[in-house]
Order: sequence, then C-alpha cells, then structure tokens
Amino acid sequence: MKRNQSNKGIIVVITLYLMCAGVLVSCLNEPEADPIATIETGDNRYLQGYPISFFLELNKGSQADDYTFAWDFGDSLTATGAALEHTYHAPGTYRITVYTSSNGDSAPISKTIVVLPSLELLSTHVLNIDSPSGLSFGHDRTTLWVVSDRPSGKVVEIDLQGNKLRTLSYRGEDLEGVAFDARDSTLWLVDENLGKLIHINLSSDVLSIQNINGISDGSGLEGISLDLVNSRIYLLKEKDFGALITLEQLSMSQTLQQLSFAPDYSGMSYIPSQDKLWIISDEASSLYLVNLNGEFLDHYGFDLVQPEGLVYDETNQKFYIVDDTTDKLHVFGFWD
Repeated sequence: MKRNQSNKGIIVVITLYLMCAGVLVSCLNEPEADPIATIETGDNRYLQGYPISFFLELNKGSQADDYTFAWDFGDSLTATGAALEHTYHAPGTYRITVYTSSNGDSAPISKTIVVLPSLELLSTHVLNIDSPSGLSFGHDRTTLWVVSDRPSGKVVEIDLQGNKLRTLSYRGEDLEGVAFDARDSTLWLVDENLGKLIHINLSSDVLSIQNINGISDGSGLEGISLDLVNSRIYLLKEKDFGALITLEQLSMSQTLQQLSFAPDYSGMSYIPSQDKLWIISDEASSLYLVNLNGEFLDHYGFDLVQPEGLVYDETNQKFYIVDDTTDKLHVFGFWD
C-alpha cells in the first residue's frame, strides 16, 4: 500500500515537471509582439542639408494619442512626436531609433538610411526664357549665354542674376548646349534635333556645321564645353547609350567613351585647373565629377525638377544651373 502511494507521488512530480517544461517551451517559442509602427519618410533619397520628412505608420488598431514617441536620429540629435522633419548636415549612414511608450512599457523601432552629399542652394533667379537648356559663361565670366530647346529656340545673353542683356537672331530647332569661345568671341551650339555642332558669331552668321561621329538626327546630342588651351570640344550624348565625345579641333579627330554612372547626361562644364569635367544628370538630379575618360570620381545631389545646363565658376566655387521645366537659374556652392 505504501509502495502504491510512493509511485503515485513520483507520477505527480513527473507530471508537474512536464507541465512546467511545457509552459517554459511555450513561452520560449511564443513570437515577439510586432512593433506598433514602422518609420516612414516622404522622400525617395536623402540629401545632406535638406530637410527629410519622417512619420510613423501605426499598425491597425493603434492610436498615436495612446503613445509617446522619442526619436534618436543617430547624429546626437533627438526629438519627440509622431511626425516631424530632420536635417542631416553631413553625408553618411544613420540608424534612426524611435522609442514608443505606453503605460510605462517601452519598445524601440529602427530604420537605417544613407544620406548623400549635396550642394548648397545659394540663390534662385527667374528667367524670361522658355525652356532654358544649355549654359555657358560669356566674356570675362561676368555674363551667361543660355539657349532654349523649344522649336525656333533662342540664344540669349543674361547677367549673373538672370536679367536679359541681348538676344541673337539665330534660331535653333532643338538647342541643348552652348559654349562661348573667348579666343574669337564666337559661340558653339549643340542642336539635338539636327544632331550637329554649329559654330556662329555674335551677329548670328553660321561659320560652320560639324557632323559628330556616332550621332544621328535626334539621337541625344546634349551638353558642350570647351578646353581652349588644348583646342578640344567636349560633347555629351544623353542616353541609349550615354557617351562623352571629344573633338580635337586641330586634327578634327573624334573619340567616344560610353558613360554608365548615371541614368542620363544633360550638361557639363570643363575645369581647366583640374583637367576634369562636371557632368549633370537631369533624371538623377545630381552632379558628377569625372576625368577626361569619363570615369566617375565624385558626385553631389540637389533638389531640382529638370536641371539641364551647367557651368562652373572654379574661382568662386559656384555652380550655375538652369532648370528646363521651371525656367529658373539656380546658383549652388559647396557646404562649408
């Protein structure tokens, strides 16, 4: 009789052990609760110096009023709220953490973003020019030449604040680029519709028309820039495929290097002191530094609708960029 009671005791102990073990296993395997929200942004890329919109996308059934939200932006700055803006002043990779609290309980939510280097917008000037596309410095770099890519597009000289100084009588079919030649005060024009390089004087007389190897009518001939010391003309083919074309004026030889670092290529500016090129991409809204073989070296972003024409003032480290859609001249510089 005592043996039976002993056996029953053992069975009870084993049963309790198994029950506790089952509870423990169940607890260990229980999935963690989903976070109450995710971190979202109103932007598809993040630029240094530009405000970024952040907000929390709450799960169904959650109410923002039931929680407090404390943000850590990963750059030593913090804030509170369910929706806000934050500006990063240096490029880099940042891990954002939001601590949500309700009734004393706290749970973190995280997201990692990459902030790209950008240029600082210094000023904006409205142009009385329809669809400005190409851009070049004029005499002594105190004026700018602009072309319009509209049918019968004009060639216009403006001051550095965008005010019209004169308009030439020459009319293009689809002018995409212009370069002032200080050696003889003439202009080199790129006409995409014709697929040609056109040389005119300031009286609008056509001095020459040059066919470009690998370029046919309407096939994307875009920006132009001059190396006056070495008598070279640099041209861009926009896309499908993108290319940098070098024309040696003395020998009239042409070389073409395909480009692949951006979705398209719409304007450029030669840098004499560095023997390099700045190239602008309309679709990427970015500026790229490349060598004369078209190899990528560096890049900077900005926030424009359709940037097309570009010229760089290396003395003052300023970029002048025209926007084809908004008809504006923007002046950018490097962040301090």
